[in-house]
Amino acid sequence: MINIQKNVLIISICLLFFSCNSGVKEFNKQGMQYLQKGLSAEAIIKFNSAIKLNSEWLGAYFNRAIAYSNLKKYNEAIQDLNYVINNCPDNAEAFFNRAIIYENIGVNSQAIKDYSMTIKLRPDFIMAYHYRGILRFKINDLVGALSDYNKALDLGLNVSMTIAKAKEFGLNSSALYFNRGVVYQKLGDIKSSIRDYSKSLEIDPSNARAYYNMGIAYIQYGNMKYAIEQLRIASKLGFNKADTILSNIHR
Repeated sequence: MINIQKNVLIISICLLFFSCNSGVKEFNKQGMQYLQKGLSAEAIIKFNSAIKLNSEWLGAYFNRAIAYSNLKKYNEAIQDLNYVINNCPDNAEAFFNRAIIYENIGVNSQAIKDYSMTIKLRPDFIMAYHYRGILRFKINDLVGALSDYNKALDLGLNVSMTIAKAKEFGLNSSALYFNRGVVYQKLGDIKSSIRDYSKSLEIDPSNARAYYNMGIAYIQYGNMKYAIEQLRIASKLGFNKADTILSNIHR
């Protein structure tokens, strides 16, 4: 399983929460600039200033939640997202970011609820399916994970994105195919797992773990020739577990 680093998303949510106060807009703009530079503590100061000018403006709360999360101040981040959700219950991005935070602190049941609410509000939210699939896999809900990966891949058929850009957003079809391959392998559908590992490698041939997993799948499938080929590639790419398997095979 590829465990994608799940960070909250910096979204220009301020555009959705209109404010006529130019001072609020300026403080928020400065805060967003700090966020983009990775200066979350400085960003919080600016968002606090925006809230002092207009305590009901949701954009500053949303953006401050991102800054708090970056600093691992998860309780504060959740409080801000709760405020946004209570006042704007149809905001899918707020539910999505809260889901990530809940997952980060190990509250998996609430994280799944929030990913599900994100999907209810935005049925085309590919990342929400992918992330919920990863979490479902973690809690051994293999059928649920498979369903989510299938949906994410179906939705992604019409999305064109470079691998680098996709990885930046935690969304790439290489990882999706790989993760679905792991689920198929766990479920005993070795042929489908090999197919998905192959698709993953077509997109990103540098994925040593995919070669390794495919090698193991070929062993399970009874094709030692192809298994050894894949494991040797994984070894050349630096995946040390492949060396151990190869040593055992050649004994």
